[in-house]
Formats: sequence, C-alpha cells, structure tokens
Amino acid sequence: MKYLISILLSFLIISCQQQSDDKPIELQPQEVKQPKPNILFILVDDMGWSDLGVYGNKIHETPQVDKLAAAGMRFTNAYASCPICGPSRHAIMTGKFPSRTGFIDNLSDRKNRVRQFMKLKEFTFAEALKDSGYQTGFVGKWHLTDETNSHLPDVQGFDINIAGSSWGFPMEGFFSPYQMPNLKESPKDEYLTDRLTTEAIQVMEDFSKKAAPWLMYMSYYTVHSPYHAKEEKIEKYVEKARAAGKENFNSKYAAMVESMDENVGRLLTWLDEKDLRKNTIIIFTSDNGGSHRATTNAPLRGYKGEVYEGGIREPLIVDWPGVTKPGSICNAPVHSTDFYPSILEMAGLPLLPEQHQDGTSIVPALKGSKSFDRGPQLWFFPVDLGRDHNEPAAAIRIGDWKLIQFYNGKGPELYNLNTDISETNNLLKSNPEKATELQAKMDAMLEAHQAKIPE
Repeated sequence: MKYLISILLSFLIISCQQQSDDKPIELQPQEVKQPKPNILFILVDDMGWSDLGVYGNKIHETPQVDKLAAAGMRFTNAYASCPICGPSRHAIMTGKFPSRTGFIDNLSDRKNRVRQFMKLKEFTFAEALKDSGYQTGFVGKWHLTDETNSHLPDVQGFDINIAGSSWGFPMEGFFSPYQMPNLKESPKDEYLTDRLTTEAIQVMEDFSKKAAPWLMYMSYYTVHSPYHAKEEKIEKYVEKARAAGKENFNSKYAAMVESMDENVGRLLTWLDEKDLRKNTIIIFTSDNGGSHRATTNAPLRGYKGEVYEGGIREPLIVDWPGVTKPGSICNAPVHSTDFYPSILEMAGLPLLPEQHQDGTSIVPALKGSKSFDRGPQLWFFPVDLGRDHNEPAAAIRIGDWKLIQFYNGKGPELYNLNTDISETNNLLKSNPEKATELQAKMDAMLEAHQAKIPE
C-alpha cells in the first residue's frame, strides 16, 4: 500500500513539473486599495488676500502657513462667493451660488435683525462624507443657524460640534471666560484661537483611533473683530510698524494673524507626529476679504462688503500629498462653491451635481492641468449694510474679464484683471462689446436663479 501511494505522489509531482515547463503559472495581481484620505479644512474669518507672507505681506509673520504653501499648491485667483461671511460659508457647504439659494446676507430680515440660516433640505459635503463612512468634526464658527440654534452642525452632517452656534464673532472677546454656546469654560485669560486648536487636535486624536477616515472642519473665529491679541505680540508689531513707517497700522490685527499662524502650525505638527500627514488633504482659505478697520488688501481694491477684488479674492492653499506638486502655483480662477465637488473627488466618492450645482471640481488643476477652466463666476450682493465700503452690486468674471453692476444708480464697470488687478481702469467705453457679453451672461444666470433684483 505504501508502495502504491509513493507511485501516485511521484506521478503528481512529475505532472506538476510538466505543467510548469509548458506554461508558467500566472499569479493575478491583488488590487491594493488605498485608504481614503483624511481631510483637514481650515477656514479663517475675514482674512484678506494680502495678509500672509507667502502672498507678499512684509510685516505679518506667517511662517507656518508659508511652509504649508511650500508643501502644496497656492492659488492666486481663488474667490469667496460673497464679501461677507454667512453667504460665503453657506456656499462652501452647499456648492451653490448665493443667488441660487437666496442666502445673500447674514440676515433674512435686516430691519428686524432676523438671522438667515441653512435649510435642512441642503445636503452638505459633510453629510456626503459621513454617509460614505467618514467621521466628521466641526470646531469654531458656524454662523448658519437661527436664533434658536436649531440648525447646528450636528444636524448638517457633523458628528461633533464644538463652539458652533449663531454667533458670528466671540461677543465676549477672545480671552476667557468666553460664555460661548457649545464650548465649555476654561481658565481665565485663555486665548480662544489656542483653545479651539486644542479641541480640534483632541477630536482628531479620537478619530485616529478608529479605522475610518475623518473630516475636521477647523473654522476659526479669528481674525474677525473684536481685535484682541496677546500683549507681547501687539508690542512687537507696534515696533515693526514704526520701523517700517506704517501709519494707521492695526498691530492688534497683525498679532491675531500671527497667533492664527502658530495654531495652524500646531495642527500640522500633530499630523506629522502621528504620521498622518501623508494621508491627509489640507485645505486653507478665508471666507471674505479683509475689513477696512483691520488691514489693507492692496494691491487689490476694496474691502469686506464689496464685490471689488479686495472683498472677495482669498488666499487658498491645498496640500494633497502625492498629487499637488510642492511649491506649485495655480493662476486659474476658482470659487468657494468648488470645494464640495473637489472634496468628493479627492475622497474617491461620486459627485452629486444635483446638490453642488454651481461648483466645479478643481482636481484637474491640483494635478497640474494648465487648461483648467471652471467657467463663469458670479457674485450677487444687493445688500446695503449701512456703512462705508459697501455698495449693493452683482459681478461676474469670465476669463480675465470682470463686470460689476451696481444697484445704487452707479454705472457698470468693466475690468481686465490680467492687466489691472487693482481695478483702476474702467474699460466700459473702450470695450462695449465685452461689457454687453458679460452683462447678458450675468442677467441670464440671475434670471435662472430667480434672484430678486433691487429696483
């Protein structure tokens, strides 16, 4: 019996060798699925295009954000959807122009000071990520709920909400006690920007203990008023401004910018220490232009509350490890409605065009495309804020051309932003055909959105 078994084994071995000689066995490659990336979205409040060192500021010290730009891609023509915060933040979350949603002002009834808020029918990009298995955390300024705080981040796709409420700024100031909804009190004189960063790091720490990817929406209240900063930083900028011969320089604001930068550095350091940086997409931007009380947006014209470039053009830095080329610059115009489809595509998720109707994925630009064109950009801000540096208006940009239509009786203005970034040379008379073309496109878009045009 043993002899018979031995013969059979020998036969099988010879047969296998013959098959190997005749045709090598081909091993099918196993598909290696890359883990979905974590996403750290950093939104600063009221920071202008010219407030960072990497965007040309010679006095503000922002080494951490400058390093982020050196690691990723910096955009020179990135725009907020509105020159004030509420509509801008709504557009980020929904992927829709304010003219389409009707969310064009912080208030739905400015006379009676009734807050505007995000409707629950909106399916935010946080909800899309959460439905796809992401852990989602929100820390900081929300500003998209009514006075009853019934439309907070936790009903719009976020598992965690810390400090998000109807508040548009820390009304008790940037030093504790804050007396702020959804934020536990802390030792006296703690600085809010430091505290929110600590909270965000703890949330990311908890998220990282699980296998699921995460979204951290870090929405700083800084550098919005009130202009409260650490004394040692204020004194430093007083001296720097004096040495540079700068008059009317807001040293408190500059100190706030530096504290913001330090805390961005804390977030990046934590990612590096946890070895998470290589699988974390970082997006850094602002919600509208700098305020005339705080900074200068030069060489841009205008301030927060205006559809001139100073009110809507924003810093934007994206670090997508393995995709964005370190230290690269993109000059293509992009818009804050573009974050929604871009984040979905970066996460490997299907787009939702029925929701982000006005957004275009900027992934081709992030991958280095030189021909990327997101199409017309529209601003609709027919709001009289009742203060300086505000004119009710609409604007459209197509390519290098920008048309502004004012609603206060002032005539339209046409600019070529490629040759006139400061919007000083109105080309309406010399290029009437281009003005007519842009006006017709803007009118058609506003009509399609059923926007309420002031008489």
